[in-house]
Amino acid sequence: MKQELHIPNDWKESSLGKLTSLLTNGFVGTATSHYTKEANGITYIQGFNVTENSFNLTNIRKVTPEFHKKNSKSRLQEGDLLTIQTGDIGLTTIVPKELEGSNCHALVISRLYRETCHPKFYSQYFNSPLCRRLFRRIETGSSMKHLNVGDMKKLHFPIPPLPEQKAIADLLSTWDEAIEKTERLIWAKEKCFKRLLNDLINQGRSDHTWKDYNLSDLCSPVSRKNGENNTNVLTSSAQNGLVSQLEYYNKNVSAENVTGYYLLKKGEFAYNRSSAKGYPYGATKRLDKYEKGVLSTLYLCFALKPDAPCESDFLLHLFESGAANRELRAVCQEGARSHGLLNITKADFFGIKLFLPVPEKQKKIQSALNTAQEEINLLKQLAEKYKIQKRGLMQKMLTGEWRVKPEIVNQYMEA
Repeated sequence: MKQELHIPNDWKESSLGKLTSLLTNGFVGTATSHYTKEANGITYIQGFNVTENSFNLTNIRKVTPEFHKKNSKSRLQEGDLLTIQTGDIGLTTIVPKELEGSNCHALVISRLYRETCHPKFYSQYFNSPLCRRLFRRIETGSSMKHLNVGDMKKLHFPIPPLPEQKAIADLLSTWDEAIEKTERLIWAKEKCFKRLLNDLINQGRSDHTWKDYNLSDLCSPVSRKNGENNTNVLTSSAQNGLVSQLEYYNKNVSAENVTGYYLLKKGEFAYNRSSAKGYPYGATKRLDKYEKGVLSTLYLCFALKPDAPCESDFLLHLFESGAANRELRAVCQEGARSHGLLNITKADFFGIKLFLPVPEKQKKIQSALNTAQEEINLLKQLAEKYKIQKRGLMQKMLTGEWRVKPEIVNQYMEA
């Protein structure tokens, strides 16, 4: 597929097939019966191990030497590009030295000619928004979209001078390092937050001054219908709380007529009667991002009573801590089916028991948790800022619209 490239006059271009000595699929099929935990097992890279310009090496599987021997074409060499073929199509990383000789499954292997192509440059190019859009144009399949190696071979890519490729790759990797460092810090802060949540709420319950209440003592059901035809349809996200479907999915996935949905106001809560990762008995979230929004009647919505002996932030943290899980599990019984829906009635939900300290203690606990949460939110904003900056830089640098200064490029010239 010869697409039009807008590149500088001193850059060349060629099809991907001519830039590689090997462009092929990894093993395609089921290797489950060949998995092994023996010491002589061969590392087996799969799509979930690939992240942008790096690897997630948790849950690495190994296959038998016999399987590895029979599948020689999917053996990896240092510097190979690995591109996800199905799922997060186009996501690419480079094979490091420690993974040389590994095998891989359902990943496209691109072995570039090193005399003209720098792997780090093309890894950045593959991961750029402009190339990911290109991959989406050639993806094939009806129910399961995937990249076809034959179509990839026909795609044309720019070929800057090799020293400039190296300079661009190093420049962009600076942003990768900043993003990775920030995300590691977020992970560490979130781990500390969970520990703090457990110490202040779950462990705090051992204090016999905490008093038990039914949820119905603290909150009233919200069942107002969307008579005003509000079109801000919400969904419950584990990470982001109650967010617009348009923002989360890039489209509305609800019914066209949402007048029968519940109308939720800022500060009110919604319980999602579905199990999810980290929320085996459903997630309770509060509407914070918008003044109003609408939710399917599958949710159980509620608001704090004006005279409730409970702080709104404390209640949110309490649900987030999993302190209500034991009660929810008891009323779930056999209703938790394989598709994740939980058979919890409205009466059962509002009958669950929650333990609360006195309001003054609640305020101290929620203040400490809010401060820790705000630190995490600021770091997430910083990481997103870095990602936006990098996407803008990629658009300019990988097309040659912006050039690296000659004196910097000269530092990459071979002596």
